[in-house]
Amino acid sequence: MCSIACAIERNDQSITEQGVTYWPSNMGDTSALFDTSTSTGNGTSGAAPGTDQESASGASMAGSEVSGTDAVSSTGAPGPVCGDGVVEGDETCDDGNATPGDGCQECAKDSIVFVTSEVYQGFALGGLYGADQRCQSLAAKADLPRFLTFRAWLSTPTMPAADRLIHSPGRYVLVNGLAVAQNWDALTSGSIKNAIVVDESSQTRESGVWTGTLLNGQPALGSEFCKDWDDDSGLLKFGGTGLSMNTDSAWSFFDQGPCGSELRLYCIEQ
Repeated sequence: MCSIACAIERNDQSITEQGVTYWPSNMGDTSALFDTSTSTGNGTSGAAPGTDQESASGASMAGSEVSGTDAVSSTGAPGPVCGDGVVEGDETCDDGNATPGDGCQECAKDSIVFVTSEVYQGFALGGLYGADQRCQSLAAKADLPRFLTFRAWLSTPTMPAADRLIHSPGRYVLVNGLAVAQNWDALTSGSIKNAIVVDESSQTRESGVWTGTLLNGQPALGSEFCKDWDDDSGLLKFGGTGLSMNTDSAWSFFDQGPCGSELRLYCIEQ
């Protein structure tokens, strides 16, 4: 198995081979928007002959409350039981307890979200692939678990972020443990609990972010998406941006920004 250092080396090599390189800004000062300074049915089977009907019904209901699903399927086979310590069915985790904030909520795993510590020009991200590689590389260097699963909250006109990312039933949390949203529906509802201002190393970053994405995960049409985030000809074009310090819909989309500006990315564990 490749170590984290090996994975980082491979990831960085892949970025280089794909032509995904860092482009220092030569566009001069940008507006405050692009300031990248760091600031700190429940059905039950009938009772067997001779069995107390009420007791059988009560046991069945108790089982349903524990699992959050039917205790017995229509075929009579037992369904997944949340809290039994076994990951099965639609469960993404099962740690055998109901302790809040331990990374497994109602048998759905937490997903880490961070804003990148590094900034990038929109036309030089290397496309969606390059943006994902940047997220994975930063996550690996910060020793985040499952770093190879991270993807950028970024869209092109033909590939929405909503189609690229898993719609998790679990919580989205910052690196420092603060909850951003209870699940995908809450993340895309119009208001999040905490702003995504924490980077992969738990440092605060309040700035503009390349997204090209509306709150619902669909492309923010009306700009050139910096030529799909991967073309020098996009230097003088525009791309959709969000604001990391906002908890309303502007966290995902606020305005169009010039592609030569240096902004961050949102990275989400899958």
